[in-house]
Order: sequence, then structure tokens, then C-alpha cells
Amino acid sequence: MLKPQDIVVLLKVHSWQDRDWTYSTLASSLGMSASEVHAALKRCEVSRLYDGDQRQVLKHALLEFLIHGLKYVFPGQPGSLSRGLPTAHSAEPLKSLLVVNPTDAYVWPDPTGEVRGQAIEPLYRSVPIAAKNDPQLYVLLSLIDAIRVGRVREQRLAIRELEQKIAA
Repeated sequence: MLKPQDIVVLLKVHSWQDRDWTYSTLASSLGMSASEVHAALKRCEVSRLYDGDQRQVLKHALLEFLIHGLKYVFPGQPGSLSRGLPTAHSAEPLKSLLVVNPTDAYVWPDPTGEVRGQAIEPLYRSVPIAAKNDPQLYVLLSLIDAIRVGRVREQRLAIRELEQKIAA
């Protein structure tokens, strides 16, 4: 059975597109332990989202899961106002595609964040730190948050963007 952090690990592996990573370097970049990363990739392999022999993400399977299953398996619910890092429609690339009232911002809680908005629980506790250090990962995680918590229009735009970024 998948855990939320498994999706974070898969997206990081995809964003690197370099097969010379180690569990240790992957773990360090995500704020996880090497054993957590190893276990995550094993679960993803069992779920047919990752090919361990080729060390690559199975892009079409991952896209299918993100588009059709993620919001049911790992739902998100906007919470109380918090300071944090923008996500979903409040972050790029959706931010520039939509006209949204700044008071309707969604954020991952982060004490160093500069935006106030409704808190969205990230898939894993270290997501804000990992996202700050990897712009490509940040975009992917923000897009999947738009699928998890967004309205239909936001979800459709996020799906279109994800298809361009993952299937390419």
C-alpha cells in the first residue's frame, strides 16, 4: 500500500532524470532517511509506478494515478490560516493562468514562508524544504495539490500541465 511520501520520492526521481543518484543523495534532498526512500521505491515498484531494474518512473502509470486516484487516496482539505509556501493555484504555473483573489491562497505551513493562506497538509512533512531546494519538484508538487484540493477548472489546468511535464 502506497504512502503519501512515495509520491514525493517518485516526483523527485522524475525531476532528476539522472539514474546516478543513490538512496542517500535522494534522501538528503528530500529530508528523509535512506531507508524511507528505499521503502518508498519498493512500494512504488509493487504498485507498478516505478521500475527498479531500470531505475525509472513509469510515467504513464504515474500520470494515470495522479490524475485519477491521488485525490481519493491522499485527499487534501484546506485548513486554518497559516504562513507558508504557496501551493496549488497559488503557485506557478497555475498562478499565472488563473485570476484568483490573494485572500484565497493555499500554502504549505512553513514558519519562514512569506504568504498567508489556508493551510494544506503536504504529502510529507519535509515537502516545503524539498520544494524550496528544487524548483522543478516544487512545480510538480504544487500541481498535484491543485488536483487534491482545487475546483474543476484548477484541476483541469493542473492535469494539462502535469501531462506536459511528466509525459514529455
